[in-house]
Amino acid sequence: MTFSKTTAITLDHSGYTRAVLDLTMRLAEVIFTAGAGAEDATAAMIGLTRAYGLKGTDANITHTTITLTQEDAVTHESVIRSRNVKYRTLDYSKLTATSELIADIIEKPIEVAEARKMLATIVSSKPQVPRQWRRIGWSLVGAGAAVLIGAGPTVIIAAFIATWIIDWVTSALDHRQVPLFYQTVVGGAIGPLVAALVRVIDPTANPSLVVVAAIIMLLAGVTTFGAVHDTLSGFYLTGTARLVEALLITAGLVTGVSGSALFLARFGLTLEIDSNPIVTLAVLPILLVAAVVIVIGFALAVQVPWRAIWVICVLGALAEFLFVAAMAGGFGLVWGSAASALGVGLLAAMAARMVRTPPLVIMVTALVPLVPGLTLFRGLLKLSEGDINGLLSLLTAAGIAMALAAGALLSQYVVQIVWGPARRLQRRFVGPLMALPVRLGRDATKRI
Repeated sequence: MTFSKTTAITLDHSGYTRAVLDLTMRLAEVIFTAGAGAEDATAAMIGLTRAYGLKGTDANITHTTITLTQEDAVTHESVIRSRNVKYRTLDYSKLTATSELIADIIEKPIEVAEARKMLATIVSSKPQVPRQWRRIGWSLVGAGAAVLIGAGPTVIIAAFIATWIIDWVTSALDHRQVPLFYQTVVGGAIGPLVAALVRVIDPTANPSLVVVAAIIMLLAGVTTFGAVHDTLSGFYLTGTARLVEALLITAGLVTGVSGSALFLARFGLTLEIDSNPIVTLAVLPILLVAAVVIVIGFALAVQVPWRAIWVICVLGALAEFLFVAAMAGGFGLVWGSAASALGVGLLAAMAARMVRTPPLVIMVTALVPLVPGLTLFRGLLKLSEGDINGLLSLLTAAGIAMALAAGALLSQYVVQIVWGPARRLQRRFVGPLMALPVRLGRDATKRI
């Protein structure tokens, strides 16, 4: 067989194409599994392949698969590469580091082998926060949530302990590859059990607030934001899959809480929620401090880069303040949440540039104090009592979650429309980029 120089060039080009596609998919997989939306991962893949000289690349993402297709310019044959997406978990330190690497490569491409080594270093690096401190972070989310809904010292301590136990148990179940639904069932069942102990220790306390704090902690990591982002951006399949995942987690939570509550009811312990906490200027400082505690705890749990901690603390307190102000102005729970998310999102777009952190990381963390745990629990209690109005409470909780995500996304869409970036890459997509460094300005034509 004659082996011509043209054949050798074709083989070299094919090998180079496969290497670039493989690197591109690995980079996209890291940010996608760490919390980025399908739009960000797709934009990253198109930007990376262009940077390495591959034109006409088609990228496709579903909930579990990443696919890249490249037509060979010489043979006109398509090179198709795909990767299965592994289990997703929020890790904002890896998301930020990989996002920066993607931006650097797009601006100034480096050798594929060198880029692979840099990515391997990011993936294999030690966690920014040790496992024990991440568990304490989740406990701070629970304790701060208890303060936010008006709990006393006993309930606050119980909420801290309950959320610590929940994270420990669910982590052990995850290590044994127990399905996520059953993990959430067990996690939801722990809150009422700890509440029963609170009733024994302090009969004057409201033990139901422990359950609400546990619900907020379990809902904080739900992928509602990603589901709304993908759906509004036109990635309906991935958005629907993420929404189903969020509903599955919520269903597990509902099952665990209601089942445990029914079990305790047989021993005479009934859970109930008093009227909404009265928000006045006297307690507003306490609410702001509680919001900051929740934000810091969540930041530890999902490993937000240290340089962004001060920003999310400020924006977390601002989110709570805007929500309280909106409620005082008669906006209601859903519109008040949307207004708070919109205001925080506009400032997060600016703060993201200051601390070199993707807007997604800042906004999701800052809005955790507004997770509708209290509304969800009210709905559960009403349904358990046979009150059909419980469905309205559950729908309100869903509306709040959607409003938070939609408001935050709208803010980024406005910022990127008003201040740029005027890039052909961005025009390929419907929504804003959230997990990639965005250079604002009309002349920003080289970077994502």
